[in-house]
Amino acid sequence: MNEKHFNPNLAGIVAAAVLGSVMASPCYAGKTLEAIKARGQIVCGVSTGVNGFSAADSTGKWTGLDVDVCRGLAAATLGDPEKVKYVPLTSQQRFTALQSGEVDLLARNTTLTQTRDASLGFFATVTNYYDGQGFMVPAKSKIKSPKQLKGQTVCVQSGTTSEKNLASFSKSNGLNLKPIVFEQFEAANAAYFAGRCLAYTTDASGLASIRSKEAKHPKDHVILPDLISKEPLGPLVRRGDDEWFTIVKWVIYGTFEAEEYGVT
Repeated sequence: MNEKHFNPNLAGIVAAAVLGSVMASPCYAGKTLEAIKARGQIVCGVSTGVNGFSAADSTGKWTGLDVDVCRGLAAATLGDPEKVKYVPLTSQQRFTALQSGEVDLLARNTTLTQTRDASLGFFATVTNYYDGQGFMVPAKSKIKSPKQLKGQTVCVQSGTTSEKNLASFSKSNGLNLKPIVFEQFEAANAAYFAGRCLAYTTDASGLASIRSKEAKHPKDHVILPDLISKEPLGPLVRRGDDEWFTIVKWVIYGTFEAEEYGVT
Protein backbone atom coordinates (compact mmCIF):
# COMPACT_ATOMS: atom_id res chain seq x y z
CA MET A 1 0.00 0.00 0.00
CA ASN A 2 1.38 3.40 -0.96
CA GLU A 3 1.68 5.65 2.05
CA LYS A 4 1.98 9.43 2.34
CA HIS A 5 3.25 11.08 5.51
CA PHE A 6 1.88 14.56 6.06
CA ASN A 7 3.90 17.31 7.68
CA PRO A 8 2.69 17.52 11.29
CA ASN A 9 4.43 20.84 11.82
CA LEU A 10 2.35 22.45 9.06
CA ALA A 11 -0.72 20.96 10.69
CA GLY A 12 0.36 22.73 13.87
CA ILE A 13 0.58 26.05 12.07
CA VAL A 14 -2.86 25.59 10.49
CA ALA A 15 -4.34 24.70 13.89
CA ALA A 16 -2.78 27.70 15.65
CA ALA A 17 -5.72 29.88 14.71
CA VAL A 18 -8.13 27.32 16.14
CA LEU A 19 -6.20 27.11 19.40
CA GLY A 20 -5.97 30.88 19.59
CA SER A 21 -9.74 31.17 19.23
CA VAL A 22 -10.32 28.52 21.89
CA MET A 23 -7.92 30.02 24.41
CA ALA A 24 -9.05 33.61 23.76
CA SER A 25 -12.73 32.74 24.12
CA PRO A 26 -14.42 33.44 27.44
CA CYS A 27 -15.73 29.85 27.44
CA TYR A 28 -14.03 26.95 29.20
CA ALA A 29 -11.04 25.77 27.17
CA GLY A 30 -11.88 22.11 27.56
CA LYS A 31 -10.72 19.48 30.04
CA THR A 32 -8.98 17.35 27.39
CA LEU A 33 -6.69 20.15 26.25
CA GLU A 34 -6.01 21.15 29.85
CA ALA A 35 -5.06 17.56 30.73
CA ILE A 36 -2.77 17.32 27.69
CA LYS A 37 -0.98 20.55 28.58
CA ALA A 38 -0.65 19.50 32.23
CA ARG A 39 0.92 16.13 31.38
CA GLY A 40 2.91 17.50 28.42
CA GLN A 41 1.85 14.64 26.21
CA ILE A 42 -1.03 13.44 24.02
CA VAL A 43 -2.20 9.89 24.74
CA CYS A 44 -3.25 8.41 21.42
CA GLY A 45 -5.06 5.09 20.99
CA VAL A 46 -3.69 3.23 17.95
CA SER A 47 -3.87 -0.26 16.45
CA THR A 48 -1.71 -3.15 17.56
CA GLY A 49 0.06 -2.90 14.19
CA VAL A 50 -1.38 -2.14 10.75
CA ASN A 51 1.23 -1.05 8.22
CA GLY A 52 0.41 2.29 6.66
CA PHE A 53 -1.88 3.30 9.53
CA SER A 54 -0.13 2.70 12.86
CA ALA A 55 2.73 0.29 13.38
CA ALA A 56 5.87 0.28 15.49
CA ASP A 57 9.26 -0.79 14.15
CA SER A 58 11.93 -2.76 16.03
CA THR A 59 13.05 0.42 17.81
CA GLY A 60 9.54 1.29 18.98
CA LYS A 61 9.09 4.16 16.52
CA TRP A 62 5.48 4.48 15.34
CA THR A 63 4.63 5.48 11.76
CA GLY A 64 1.55 5.61 9.55
CA LEU A 65 -1.42 7.75 8.57
CA ASP A 66 -3.10 7.52 11.98
CA VAL A 67 0.18 8.20 13.74
CA ASP A 68 0.57 11.38 11.71
CA VAL A 69 -2.77 12.60 13.09
CA CYS A 70 -1.40 12.18 16.62
CA ARG A 71 1.86 13.88 15.69
CA GLY A 72 0.02 16.80 14.09
CA LEU A 73 -2.06 17.25 17.24
CA ALA A 74 1.06 17.23 19.41
CA ALA A 75 2.63 19.88 17.18
CA ALA A 76 -0.54 21.99 17.40
CA THR A 77 -1.09 21.75 21.14
CA LEU A 78 2.41 21.27 22.56
CA GLY A 79 4.71 22.57 19.81
CA ASP A 80 6.45 19.21 19.40
CA PRO A 81 5.21 16.30 17.22
CA GLU A 82 7.19 13.82 19.35
CA LYS A 83 5.17 14.45 22.52
CA VAL A 84 2.83 11.51 22.00
CA LYS A 85 2.28 8.34 24.00
CA TYR A 86 0.95 5.57 21.73
CA VAL A 87 -1.39 3.05 23.35
CA PRO A 88 -1.93 -0.10 21.20
CA LEU A 89 -5.58 -1.22 21.42
CA THR A 90 -7.45 -4.22 20.03
CA SER A 91 -10.87 -3.84 18.43
CA GLN A 92 -12.49 -4.93 21.71
CA GLN A 93 -10.42 -2.54 23.88
CA ARG A 94 -10.60 0.60 21.75
CA PHE A 95 -14.02 2.01 22.65
CA THR A 96 -13.75 1.33 26.39
CA ALA A 97 -10.32 2.99 26.42
CA LEU A 98 -11.75 6.14 24.85
CA GLN A 99 -14.91 6.18 26.99
CA SER A 100 -12.91 5.77 30.21
CA GLY A 101 -10.43 8.54 29.38
CA GLU A 102 -7.47 6.19 29.07
CA VAL A 103 -6.71 7.86 25.72
CA ASP A 104 -7.37 11.40 24.44
CA LEU A 105 -8.48 10.19 21.03
CA LEU A 106 -8.80 7.00 19.03
CA ALA A 107 -6.76 7.03 15.81
CA ARG A 108 -6.66 3.39 14.75
CA ASN A 109 -8.30 2.67 11.38
CA THR A 110 -11.80 2.72 12.88
CA THR A 111 -14.92 2.92 10.72
CA LEU A 112 -17.11 5.96 11.40
CA THR A 113 -20.67 4.65 11.77
CA GLN A 114 -23.99 6.16 12.86
CA THR A 115 -24.20 3.81 15.84
CA ARG A 116 -20.73 4.65 17.09
CA ASP A 117 -21.33 8.36 16.62
CA ALA A 118 -24.79 8.40 18.20
CA SER A 119 -24.83 5.81 20.98
CA LEU A 120 -21.30 5.27 22.34
CA GLY A 121 -20.65 8.79 23.58
CA PHE A 122 -18.26 9.70 20.75
CA PHE A 123 -17.85 12.35 18.08
CA ALA A 124 -16.74 11.18 14.64
CA THR A 125 -14.17 13.75 13.52
CA VAL A 126 -13.02 13.63 9.88
CA THR A 127 -12.84 10.77 7.40
CA ASN A 128 -9.18 10.60 6.40
CA TYR A 129 -9.28 7.28 4.53
CA TYR A 130 -12.11 5.83 2.45
CA ASP A 131 -12.00 2.04 2.49
CA GLY A 132 -14.20 -0.99 1.84
CA GLN A 133 -14.30 -4.55 3.15
CA GLY A 134 -12.67 -7.14 0.95
CA PHE A 135 -11.47 -10.74 0.93
CA MET A 136 -8.05 -12.33 0.59
CA VAL A 137 -7.61 -15.90 -0.62
CA PRO A 138 -4.70 -18.12 -1.64
CA ALA A 139 -3.85 -17.59 -5.31
CA LYS A 140 -3.90 -21.37 -5.84
CA SER A 141 -7.61 -21.45 -4.93
CA LYS A 142 -8.40 -19.78 -8.30
CA ILE A 143 -11.28 -17.91 -6.61
CA LYS A 144 -12.15 -14.66 -8.41
CA SER A 145 -15.16 -13.45 -6.40
CA PRO A 146 -16.31 -13.77 -2.76
CA LYS A 147 -19.54 -15.27 -4.09
CA GLN A 148 -17.49 -18.36 -4.95
CA LEU A 149 -16.83 -18.95 -1.24
CA LYS A 150 -20.14 -20.73 -0.60
CA GLY A 151 -19.92 -22.90 2.52
CA GLN A 152 -16.27 -21.98 3.14
CA THR A 153 -14.47 -20.81 6.28
CA VAL A 154 -13.54 -17.14 6.63
CA CYS A 155 -11.21 -15.63 9.24
CA VAL A 156 -12.55 -12.41 10.77
CA GLN A 157 -11.85 -10.30 13.84
CA SER A 158 -14.56 -9.97 16.49
CA GLY A 159 -15.98 -6.63 17.58
CA THR A 160 -15.57 -5.10 14.11
CA THR A 161 -17.85 -3.93 11.33
CA SER A 162 -16.18 -6.68 9.27
CA GLU A 163 -17.81 -9.38 11.42
CA LYS A 164 -21.31 -7.87 10.96
CA ASN A 165 -20.81 -7.18 7.26
CA LEU A 166 -19.67 -10.77 6.68
CA ALA A 167 -22.83 -12.18 8.28
CA SER A 168 -25.03 -9.84 6.25
CA PHE A 169 -23.21 -10.62 3.00
CA SER A 170 -23.44 -14.36 3.61
CA LYS A 171 -27.17 -14.23 4.39
CA SER A 172 -28.16 -11.93 1.51
CA ASN A 173 -26.30 -14.10 -1.03
CA GLY A 174 -27.20 -17.51 0.44
CA LEU A 175 -23.53 -18.42 0.89
CA ASN A 176 -23.65 -20.11 4.31
CA LEU A 177 -20.16 -18.80 5.07
CA LYS A 178 -18.54 -20.19 8.21
CA PRO A 179 -16.79 -17.39 10.12
CA ILE A 180 -13.88 -18.30 12.36
CA VAL A 181 -13.71 -15.39 14.80
CA PHE A 182 -10.63 -14.12 16.63
CA GLU A 183 -10.33 -11.41 19.26
CA GLN A 184 -6.69 -10.64 18.48
CA PHE A 185 -5.64 -9.26 15.10
CA GLU A 186 -2.43 -11.30 15.22
CA ALA A 187 -4.34 -14.54 15.92
CA ALA A 188 -6.56 -14.00 12.87
CA ASN A 189 -3.49 -13.41 10.71
CA ALA A 190 -1.76 -16.54 11.96
CA ALA A 191 -4.88 -18.68 11.46
CA TYR A 192 -5.33 -17.59 7.85
CA PHE A 193 -1.70 -18.22 6.89
CA ALA A 194 -1.79 -21.57 8.69
CA GLY A 195 -4.69 -22.61 6.45
CA ARG A 196 -7.43 -22.70 9.12
CA CYS A 197 -9.62 -20.50 6.89
CA LEU A 198 -9.91 -20.45 3.13
CA ALA A 199 -10.42 -16.68 3.13
CA TYR A 200 -9.65 -13.66 5.30
CA THR A 201 -11.92 -10.62 5.43
CA THR A 202 -11.31 -7.09 6.74
CA ASP A 203 -10.85 -3.65 5.20
CA ALA A 204 -9.02 -3.89 1.89
CA SER A 205 -6.24 -1.65 3.18
CA GLY A 206 -5.80 -3.99 6.14
CA LEU A 207 -5.57 -6.98 3.83
CA ALA A 208 -2.85 -5.21 1.84
CA SER A 209 -0.96 -4.55 5.08
CA ILE A 210 -1.35 -8.14 6.28
CA ARG A 211 -0.23 -9.59 2.95
CA SER A 212 2.87 -7.39 2.73
CA LYS A 213 3.82 -7.80 6.38
CA GLU A 214 2.87 -11.38 7.25
CA ALA A 215 2.87 -13.47 4.07
CA LYS A 216 6.01 -15.49 3.42
CA HIS A 217 5.37 -15.00 -0.29
CA PRO A 218 2.87 -12.15 -0.87
CA LYS A 219 2.24 -13.22 -4.48
CA ASP A 220 0.75 -16.45 -3.15
CA HIS A 221 -2.27 -14.49 -1.89
CA VAL A 222 -4.83 -12.49 -3.86
CA ILE A 223 -7.05 -9.64 -2.63
CA LEU A 224 -10.32 -10.00 -4.53
CA PRO A 225 -11.51 -6.85 -6.34
CA ASP A 226 -15.07 -6.98 -4.96
CA LEU A 227 -15.82 -4.80 -1.93
CA ILE A 228 -18.89 -5.57 0.18
CA SER A 229 -19.14 -2.37 2.24
CA LYS A 230 -18.22 1.30 2.60
CA GLU A 231 -15.70 1.87 5.40
CA PRO A 232 -14.97 5.57 6.02
CA LEU A 233 -12.10 5.58 8.52
CA GLY A 234 -11.17 8.37 10.90
CA PRO A 235 -10.38 9.37 14.50
CA LEU A 236 -12.97 9.42 17.28
CA VAL A 237 -13.09 11.65 20.38
CA ARG A 238 -15.36 11.68 23.43
CA ARG A 239 -18.52 13.76 23.43
CA GLY A 240 -18.75 16.65 25.86
CA ASP A 241 -15.59 18.52 24.87
CA ASP A 242 -16.42 20.61 21.83
CA GLU A 243 -13.11 22.48 21.92
CA TRP A 244 -11.04 19.29 21.64
CA PHE A 245 -13.31 18.02 18.86
CA THR A 246 -12.73 21.30 16.97
CA ILE A 247 -8.95 21.11 17.39
CA VAL A 248 -8.76 17.49 16.20
CA LYS A 249 -11.00 18.24 13.21
CA TRP A 250 -9.03 21.25 12.02
CA VAL A 251 -5.61 19.68 12.52
CA ILE A 252 -6.71 16.87 10.19
CA TYR A 253 -7.98 19.43 7.68
CA GLY A 254 -4.54 21.05 8.01
CA THR A 255 -2.89 17.84 6.81
CA PHE A 256 -5.22 17.88 3.78
CA GLU A 257 -4.01 21.39 2.98
CA ALA A 258 -0.41 20.26 3.46
CA GLU A 259 -0.86 17.55 0.82
CA GLU A 260 -2.50 19.99 -1.61
CA TYR A 261 0.49 22.30 -1.24
CA GLY A 262 2.87 19.41 -1.88
CA VAL A 263 4.20 19.25 1.67
CA THR A 264 4.54 15.50 2.31
